[in-house]
Amino acid sequence: MIYKFNNIELDSEKFCLTVGSKEVSVEPQVFNLIIYLVENRNKIVSRHEILENVWEGRIVSDTSINNHIKSARKALGDDGTKQHIIKTVHSRGYQFISETKADIHMEQGFYTQGSIATIKSNRNKFYFFLFALSLFVVLALTSFLGSDSPANNSNVPISRLIITDQQVIAVLPFSNTKPNVNTDYLGFALANQIIGDLAYLDKFAIRPAGSIRKYVGEIIDPLQIGKELKVNYILNGNYLKENMVVRLNVELIKIPNNELIWRESIEVDYSNTFALQDLVASKVATGLNASFTSKGVNRRYRDVPNSALAYEYYLRGISYPFSNYGHKMAVEMLEKSIELDASYAPSYAHLGNHKRLLEQHGRIKTAGSHNIEWYYEKALDLNPELLEALNNLSAFYTETNRIEEAVIVTRKMLKINPNSATSHFSLGYIYRYAGMLEEAIREMELALVISPDNTRFRSIVATYLSAGKYKEALAKTYLDEGDYGIGHQGIIAFKQEQYRLALEHFEQVLEIDPKGIWGLIAKVYISVIKGDKKAGLKALEQMVDSNVEDAENTYYFSGFYALLGEKDKSIKMLNKAVNNGYFNYPSILSNSALNQFQNDSTFRSILNKAKTRHDAFRSRFL
Repeated sequence: MIYKFNNIELDSEKFCLTVGSKEVSVEPQVFNLIIYLVENRNKIVSRHEILENVWEGRIVSDTSINNHIKSARKALGDDGTKQHIIKTVHSRGYQFISETKADIHMEQGFYTQGSIATIKSNRNKFYFFLFALSLFVVLALTSFLGSDSPANNSNVPISRLIITDQQVIAVLPFSNTKPNVNTDYLGFALANQIIGDLAYLDKFAIRPAGSIRKYVGEIIDPLQIGKELKVNYILNGNYLKENMVVRLNVELIKIPNNELIWRESIEVDYSNTFALQDLVASKVATGLNASFTSKGVNRRYRDVPNSALAYEYYLRGISYPFSNYGHKMAVEMLEKSIELDASYAPSYAHLGNHKRLLEQHGRIKTAGSHNIEWYYEKALDLNPELLEALNNLSAFYTETNRIEEAVIVTRKMLKINPNSATSHFSLGYIYRYAGMLEEAIREMELALVISPDNTRFRSIVATYLSAGKYKEALAKTYLDEGDYGIGHQGIIAFKQEQYRLALEHFEQVLEIDPKGIWGLIAKVYISVIKGDKKAGLKALEQMVDSNVEDAENTYYFSGFYALLGEKDKSIKMLNKAVNNGYFNYPSILSNSALNQFQNDSTFRSILNKAKTRHDAFRSRFL
């Protein structure tokens, strides 16, 4: 998107800022801040929103934010006195106020159709270098680590696998020797690709990308991070792209004694990229069969993009945070990727997930003729063993009353990779819907052992809350420092009758996103505490009218109606939730908001229906 205001042109895709006819150099994080303010110019954005969306939830000082605002104003020819472009709204946040025109690029991606033809060869070489490089690293790792690995755990039941007996590797984001907005994202993208290659090692557990994202752009201390992630080995390094050469320095360090196991400096000219790929692929084919499952070796040849530009859009798409803003940007990037390459399975898997989450949490219906399930099925048509697609399909089945199918999909995932944190968490998610709360907690905690601090596992908070374990639930809210985590802190305080504290948390949520799902939930609780039934019902009806197809959310709506004194609507919603696949019998039975209906015959009938399905599920699957 190109934004034009005053004599300034801001290109969000080329990461370019032009004032008059002169291109202005801007630090990457300052540029991201400007983009975020422009894209949200119709509202005041709070400092919490800036932290969540620009810094991706990382903790930074107020001084740092102030300095970035100051730098953004300077780049745009503004200052704190004039404030004719970026306005400070005291006690509330900032707003971009300059009249702006937004233009969409006429051609696909960052280039015109003609320029794509001229650069495609070189770009293809560069991006296929990423694939070759990841294979090269994998080959080196297995040659150094393979002889010391523990025995294969293939005979251990998948739900009982002891991950801690294995050697654990973390691949950290690579640092850009010369930071540049056009190549900075490759640091995470390259690490993500290597993680994907290593994920199928029989004898090692690999920390997934969600665990290492928070280290993007940070000064890395391998020993400290190794201890934080509880790993045996750290793989890290730096890269430099200059002219037609890419240079990578990579090293493998053993934790905790800081022993350098392996170091390699790789310099590749574009003209030799394909030769390197062929060489490494040949060595992988002949040398890694003993270390990788056959499924894993075969899979590396399935997901290779046909378009370098499409792959770039894909990498940009998966680099965004899991927030409403991040989902919107990811959808835009992934749709462009698919337009250029309709055969790359991971793009469909990620696109469907971002659309689903945007609809659920942002209450924003995305454009397009396909439903969410279509994207997952399309991805699996292209690659039947793509874990990302299987995981997303499992969640979709769980939320749409196909929970038995979800179990089958998740068990398939665990057969493909028993050490997949995502697969264990998915199984826990299913168990929560079915009311197997101890089993759900066990699987989710196991996922966090495999992948500590993974923000995608934040809903373990809801699992502990469902089991009435408030202390444990509160302890896990650190996994999401945005509206989800703060909102749950408010709910926990409410359930413990700490109403003043609850109000503080819910007011924080409203500062972040008053119109999103958590903003509406906050309004309901605030209205209950203050006795404003009318305001609570208004917020609740907005949630109910959003047509979100999720049985667990419907169950929550039932509880909200009960808190607001709407018995008939509460029981109706509860019946709908159970009929649509949420039969968490222990949670329904112990729900304090629903206790007032214990003597109602309709409520008792619904409760018995939930118990029947809960018992049947337990008998079949446990």
